[in-house]
Amino acid sequence: MKNISLRELAHARSGEKGKDSNITVVAYDVKDFPLLAEVVTIDAVRALYGPITKGNITRYEAPRIGALNFVLEDVIEGGRSRTLAFEESGKALSSLMLTMTVKVPEDFQLPQRQPEFSSLPDLPSAGTKRVRLGSATGWARDRFEPAEALVKEGDIDYLCFDSMSEVTMSAAQVTRLAGESAVPYDPYLEARLSPILRDCKNKGIRIITNQGWLDPVAAADKVVRLAREQGVTDLKVAAVSGGLLTDKIADLGLPFLEDGEPIASRRGDIVSAEAYMGAAGIVRALQDGADVVITTRIADGCLYLAPLVHEFGWSFDDHHAIAKGMIIGHLLECGTQISGGYFADPGFKEVPNLFDVGNPIADVSEDRVVIHKLPHSGGLITEATCKEQLLYEVQDPTTYYCPDVIADLTKVSFRQCGADQVEVIIDNAGRPRTPTLKALIGLKEGFATEEMVLFAGPGAMDRAELTKDLLKKRFKRVNLKADEIRMDYVGLNSVHREATPHSEMTPYEVVLRIAVKTAERSEAEKLRREIDPLAVNGPSATGKWATMSPGSRIRPVIGLNSALVPRELVPTVVTLKSFECM
Repeated sequence: MKNISLRELAHARSGEKGKDSNITVVAYDVKDFPLLAEVVTIDAVRALYGPITKGNITRYEAPRIGALNFVLEDVIEGGRSRTLAFEESGKALSSLMLTMTVKVPEDFQLPQRQPEFSSLPDLPSAGTKRVRLGSATGWARDRFEPAEALVKEGDIDYLCFDSMSEVTMSAAQVTRLAGESAVPYDPYLEARLSPILRDCKNKGIRIITNQGWLDPVAAADKVVRLAREQGVTDLKVAAVSGGLLTDKIADLGLPFLEDGEPIASRRGDIVSAEAYMGAAGIVRALQDGADVVITTRIADGCLYLAPLVHEFGWSFDDHHAIAKGMIIGHLLECGTQISGGYFADPGFKEVPNLFDVGNPIADVSEDRVVIHKLPHSGGLITEATCKEQLLYEVQDPTTYYCPDVIADLTKVSFRQCGADQVEVIIDNAGRPRTPTLKALIGLKEGFATEEMVLFAGPGAMDRAELTKDLLKKRFKRVNLKADEIRMDYVGLNSVHREATPHSEMTPYEVVLRIAVKTAERSEAEKLRREIDPLAVNGPSATGKWATMSPGSRIRPVIGLNSALVPRELVPTVVTLKSFECM
């Protein structure tokens, strides 16, 4: 036997679900899956992540794509909106997995990492009904130019913008609580749609977006005004709403999923409650002739499922068809994560022209699905990129809960059928939907703030440690009432935290990051009042974190809990707006 790093056998990706993280490990060669399953055990993973995982570790298998999926409970310290960890999303946790040393047979040959493809025809044959879905964005702050490229060159039927996540909605609520003037929908709505609205109407490309956030009707009104300004005639804009439950969630007699406590017990702390709605409202809007459909919180994949249901006439009772559409949506919903974004690992996973990654297009017929991108764009689409995205932010891959179906992702496989073209093969993968919809409830949970202190040169680490000790004593002196305090060294242990492998290296530069969470704002203010005096009271050569604004960095914390709401309590409301030139 010999030792190799897991990085030589497999690649990995991680994401978050609330306070948990899932880490997907994929064998470069599916033939190595039995070996991967043998060496990457729960015990081995616990040995790596034990110091930062406060709950169970569960392993799931997806042998058709040669992958393991690990769910690490409570590794994100309460979830993205609550955690004081420097890296809030859990996205960097997969890199720790790849440090694992594994034993393989002495004659084991390292797998090939470059994609191979067969001579299958590139796309569904002419004459069959085809629907082409273009993925314009993967989240609210994604790049702007891909939408224009897809409209100009993609020959697409639908352009979909995914603009929502748990953290973006939480940020919107923080802005609202702070009394700041802000629109109740995605502030980038106009900037994204303005350059393409006329061309989409002229080409018959229909736009579907969840940029409606808290008020999709107001967003639809904005798009109608934009059409009027541009002289875009006969434009129909639909708003899909109904999932906003803020005013009634405490009266439904439901418990929080996280701890079983009654939601009503936190009535005074509730700032938001939104259900993940399904695709039916979008389908209805498309049937009503909408050119643009703007939704509130919709399960991301439903942005892509809905046009497939509309075009192919699928019944929501056809579980396998709905699962197929939802899987296609899940593959597309994160934009370039399937076409080379969030994939490159130099020396192991090379991505050409990462600066200009092309957004994906799904070419869908009744009997074939091919994912590809614009031919001259950067990035790549391979079986490997598709496998990582398939299990991204998924826990049990056999039971992927969606509003309209339960999908079994282990029934999916991929086949490279051309350069940057991958066929998605989906066997019967659907089960009936659940009687409930997941809702996220935002709760006021105090305040958080952070500061950084910089050190460099000889003795940098010693001076950082001295400062850390000094601050602990000062916090006692000023009676800091903190629910939580975290001190890390950026560049040394701030990402993998207490699970960071030991290093003998003496750093030349050290950044001490201090973060606190408090019940009262006045307590959070004490942090900066102890950091600023270090300029004259701290160790030698103490540097200050240079920021563009000298103002407060204190922010309200909106914790996110979840609940299961009977779907009959979540109405689907479609409001149609239009602008016609007289």
